[in-house]
Amino acid sequence: MQPEFTSGDRIKVVLCTDEHDPVPAGATGTVTHWNPRPLLRQLGVAWDAPHDHRRLKLTLTDGGDRVTRI
Repeated sequence: MQPEFTSGDRIKVVLCTDEHDPVPAGATGTVTHWNPRPLLRQLGVAWDAPHDHRRLKLTLTDGGDRVTRI
């Protein structure tokens, strides 16, 4: 089975649900880490400028963050 994401994949944010300081829709970055566990599908991202100072990981669950590959 092919992993959903691998390090080096390029992504674009569709929706970030972080309640305090979300990464805006349209922000792009490179996948650094992918944790595919069913209850905590977490994506580590090296964000592109102007968000490159961010360290926010995305949690891809039902009703959570959403991204697309670019």
